[in-house]
Amino acid sequence: MKKIIEYGLIILCMIPLFFINIKTSHDWGDDFAQYIHQAKNIAEGISQNETGYIFNANNAVMGPQAYPTGFPLLLSTVVAFSGIDFSAFNLFTTLFLALTCFVGFLILRLHVSFLAAFVTTLIIAYNPVFLYFKTEILSDLPFAFFSMLCIYIIHKKENIFLSLLLGFSMAFAMHIRSVGTLLVIVFVIYQLFFKNNIRHFSFKQHLHTGITLVSLVLVYFIIKFSFPCNTNYPSIFETENYWHTVNDHISYNSYHLSWMFRGYETKYYYYIGVITSSCLIVFSILGFIHFFKENKKSLINLYVVGYLFIIMSFKFSDAGMRFLFPVLFFIFLYAIIGLKKSLESLMSNTKWFTICIGALVLFSYKDEITKIIDTQDSIIDGPNTPFAMEMFNYINTSTEKNCVIEFDKPRALALYTHVNAVAFDPGISPEDFKRDLNAFKPDYILTCENVSPQNIKSYTQNDTSLCKLIYTNELFKLYKVVR
Repeated sequence: MKKIIEYGLIILCMIPLFFINIKTSHDWGDDFAQYIHQAKNIAEGISQNETGYIFNANNAVMGPQAYPTGFPLLLSTVVAFSGIDFSAFNLFTTLFLALTCFVGFLILRLHVSFLAAFVTTLIIAYNPVFLYFKTEILSDLPFAFFSMLCIYIIHKKENIFLSLLLGFSMAFAMHIRSVGTLLVIVFVIYQLFFKNNIRHFSFKQHLHTGITLVSLVLVYFIIKFSFPCNTNYPSIFETENYWHTVNDHISYNSYHLSWMFRGYETKYYYYIGVITSSCLIVFSILGFIHFFKENKKSLINLYVVGYLFIIMSFKFSDAGMRFLFPVLFFIFLYAIIGLKKSLESLMSNTKWFTICIGALVLFSYKDEITKIIDTQDSIIDGPNTPFAMEMFNYINTSTEKNCVIEFDKPRALALYTHVNAVAFDPGISPEDFKRDLNAFKPDYILTCENVSPQNIKSYTQNDTSLCKLIYTNELFKLYKVVR
């Protein structure tokens, strides 16, 4: 009965998330368009590779030819019922935020009190950074949910249903993000060396491990062959200077972890964010040391260390808080333990301290959450603004189908129009600009005052022997490439 009350209370507290910051538009992020286009293709029975996006190896930061199929497969259920409806997409990502927080609460409850777990879950769920982030149509929240669900299931008493569910969840996590492979590695290491003794191997002892691995392989390959796509992500260690990359990403991610409590408006209460972010970093390190000392064979330690190692090694991991979210609850777990150990010599009962800290942090969200609610009906600067829709309509009615257009947001352009789209490197030189014109042979070049790099705008405006202006509105200019 106690657990039912706890679960009911945390679920009840997640419900307001579905009414905060539900947008009808999206920004120019462009990744979202690739996910939606792949989801649309799945719903329509079309290959995920046929999105109209032309990959440019000279501008690899733009993203791969296609993303892994897991998130588009999930998103295709929304597309099938609602079409391209951003309110529906926002509710969908909000669902995964709520589910992730619920599983995070369950994991915290394995190690800390209900009060500490409850307050921490609210602090994460209603943090303005995540209230903004849940409007982004990205794979981070679904991956965080499936990966944390795997960690929680491994902690539970084994049975056939949970073994099958674990295999399914790990397979799906791998199809959402390639880093999901770490879950399988961690699971096998934990089962063979931490939980059981490999020197005394028995069929009965590893029956559920076998069920999990068999279901994992079956689900993984069923999805792989049923919904194929060609993604060309770089490898983990594909970087020019590994030592520089690791140190740069440690600095970058530490900064953004601290920005979780400083990256929003607090007016007279900025000190709350400064103190909270400092405490989170310091006490999470102390807590990890304590937790490792007392739980040397912990699955959580194994996963967190492995995950952070991969993220710090991957050259494109400078993406704000996105890549930290799958381990954020574990970082908070360490911080709770570190803070508790530090306070033990000062006070015997930390209940009121927990309530006061939680109330203070949640209070610091007040101004920014009010701002979010007041502006959630406004159209975000992106492909859904009137000027953008006007340009897309012109392209659809006045250009030939499957023509090639160069634009800095090619995947959004391909989603909203009938063209193929490519993007040149933002810092491209005049010589390389002409090289890419010859290589990709775009029929048109589209520029936008808000998103196009200045040098590409200059090249198209200044060299009339290369480009001729054929349409313009207040934000966009469409040029015909002269052949």
